[in-house]
Amino acid sequence: MHIPELLAPVGSKEALIAAIENGADAVYFGGKLFSARQYASNFTREELEWAIDYAHKRSVKAYVTVNTLVKDSELEEASDYLQFLCNAGADAVIVQDMGILRLVREQMPELPVHASTQMTIHNVEGVKFLQEMGVKRVVLARELSLDEIHRIKSQTGIEVETFIHGALCFSYSGQCLLSSMIGGRSGNRGYCAQPCRKKYRMKGIDGYLLSPKDLNMSEHIGSLVEAGIDSFKIEGRMKRHEYVAGVVRVYRKLIDRYFEAPQDFRVTEDEKHTLLQLFNRGFTTGYFFGNPGSRLMSRKYPYNIGTELGTVVDYEPLKKFVSIKLNAPLRIGDGIGIGEAGVIVRKISVGNRMVNSASSGSTVRIPFESEVARGDAVFKTYDSGLMTALETGNLKKIPIKITIKARIGEPVELCVNDGENEIAVQGGIVSQAERKPISRQSIAEQLTKLGSTFFEAKEITFDIDENIFIPVSELNELRRNAVAELGTERAQKWKRRCGKPEIGAEKRNTEPKPLLSVNTASVEGLEAAVDSGADVVYFGGETFGKTLEKEDYSYAIEYGREKETSVFVSTPRIVKEIGNLTNLNPDGYLVANLGVLYHLHKQDMNKPIVIDYPFNVFNRLTMDYLLDYSQRVTLSPELTLQEIKNLTPFGQTECIVHGFFPLMVSEHGLVSSLFSSGRDSDFLLKDEKGFSFPIRTDTQNRTYVMNSRELCMIEHVPDIVKAGVGCLRIEAKTYDKHKTGEITRAYREAMNKRMGRSCEGEYTTGHYFRGVA
Repeated sequence: MHIPELLAPVGSKEALIAAIENGADAVYFGGKLFSARQYASNFTREELEWAIDYAHKRSVKAYVTVNTLVKDSELEEASDYLQFLCNAGADAVIVQDMGILRLVREQMPELPVHASTQMTIHNVEGVKFLQEMGVKRVVLARELSLDEIHRIKSQTGIEVETFIHGALCFSYSGQCLLSSMIGGRSGNRGYCAQPCRKKYRMKGIDGYLLSPKDLNMSEHIGSLVEAGIDSFKIEGRMKRHEYVAGVVRVYRKLIDRYFEAPQDFRVTEDEKHTLLQLFNRGFTTGYFFGNPGSRLMSRKYPYNIGTELGTVVDYEPLKKFVSIKLNAPLRIGDGIGIGEAGVIVRKISVGNRMVNSASSGSTVRIPFESEVARGDAVFKTYDSGLMTALETGNLKKIPIKITIKARIGEPVELCVNDGENEIAVQGGIVSQAERKPISRQSIAEQLTKLGSTFFEAKEITFDIDENIFIPVSELNELRRNAVAELGTERAQKWKRRCGKPEIGAEKRNTEPKPLLSVNTASVEGLEAAVDSGADVVYFGGETFGKTLEKEDYSYAIEYGREKETSVFVSTPRIVKEIGNLTNLNPDGYLVANLGVLYHLHKQDMNKPIVIDYPFNVFNRLTMDYLLDYSQRVTLSPELTLQEIKNLTPFGQTECIVHGFFPLMVSEHGLVSSLFSSGRDSDFLLKDEKGFSFPIRTDTQNRTYVMNSRELCMIEHVPDIVKAGVGCLRIEAKTYDKHKTGEITRAYREAMNKRMGRSCEGEYTTGHYFRGVA
């Protein structure tokens, strides 16, 4: 049975050391560039090379995150960075951007690529697409069940990596625009402001409505192994190094324990307590065993709650002291939380006595600035004793064989061998002992003093004359030089000589007259769009409310043909099992995920394809690649008009110019988990600043958080056309037929006359003029 890799998060040097010392098989970390955790410490280039070498010397793999979307203006910098990582010996790069992925696979075949979870890979066909591109490993979407993972593994054989512990996102990774739309901080670019951890209100219910619990699969190691998962990934590049040490240590023990005796596997109470204490918002098994519904969410606590400590029995508002009845020990240096307030404990009194610690059952009095109420639960959010215990790991030792050759009149020679590499160093001429010869025992004592290194001597062999003398200082020098060179050799063997990838993408012919498209999921909306001047109507995809039947599609396609308007079947961005899409005979397809693109491509049908915006097209390389499979590419809504203008010479492009579209798509049914009834269109998610986000639920009970303000670019239609955009799209799925017709006519007129007009009511121009970080 294959033992899975234990993959640890690293956000600092301290975390790297902690991960390796506590048993990680591999680590992942980012540099200062193109890393999806830009708020972590991350590494400079010098530190990256050190980190890769540090891991390799200790037989640990090092994966580097290059998992953000890359702007066209950054491609040269990204190319240079990839060359550096390749030469530095990274075991793989973790990539989100399709153009970067293609660049590496075609021009740097020696550098393995792992497809990031930001690519939203969630079906067999999507995996096969990447497999044919040469991707070595896929980090699957967190929303897959063990059965779905097993199906992907068994049908593709590709290396599969899944998160098994740590924070969860409310939205599918790679499909969240909420952070960028409300604050210009793009999660796709590594600057997520974590809006899912904020307070919201919906129809009288308030709390942290988008905040999931933390994933914890510690009790299900066997199920993960049986699903065929190759790499167990821990989330936490933003966490303290003690967290990394503790979580890695627990999972190392659990994996080893399972493979030693699967039938006797268990998680000890101490291990459960450690995981709880290190960080938790409540624990969940996520989607591994099916959709957990409301059990997924931590609506009361969006932050670490730690473990239960006790209960408030009194609060003195003038003196600002709280009295707590303990049901667990407390010591100076611990952190506690009551409600949303917290403090590091600096003073503890029991009765009239100041103490350094107090045992369970005691009533303690400590300073606490925030007013709290009797009966409030108290949590220990930081255990200073545990953290101290985690400071010392079990240093990973590499066994070596030592051979010493010492012949009188010849240089002494020392060889060290780790099973793969051998280093030989020489010292001075061996002389005959004038008094007391050096013994084999004395030689062995000096040569096996490896305590400060990551090596341990498993065997020592002597090839020496009798009655010899070698100074102890020389033996020590030989040992130090030999193991230092062996360490260097262990890192050096991973180095490469890679060329810098060239940024190439040919300019393509563009449509002289821009088209107007409308995206709708109702027959009435389609009729209104066709009758009001749309050139193309996308029909279907995510449907909110009434399920579309085959007859609806047939009618829509025929209606469009009668009016000489193209009708494309729109496909959802989340499709776990892809059925037959080719029996409807539409004019083309709007495709929102890699799996559907692969499926249609393999059908070898002669129908045009338009790539939808969930592909997150950010640069000419991604455009160029996807245009090999399509006639037109919808650009990311996070691009500015100027950035769009720079891309349009490289092929047919489409941009969303009007409407409400999803900023988040979640497998979690938000409305159904909070309310027993109500019309979907009635639900608005209100944030603390007063913005309201319409909530829609599709026929699969997935949640879509829409933009709070309607996108309106009609005033800037001439500028968009001048920028070379080949198709302007109206997102009309939230509109009735009257609104759809009215907006379609307005844009038709503006495009025909090349003249803008003012938007009505509250609206946004999205990122067209402000961009993202």
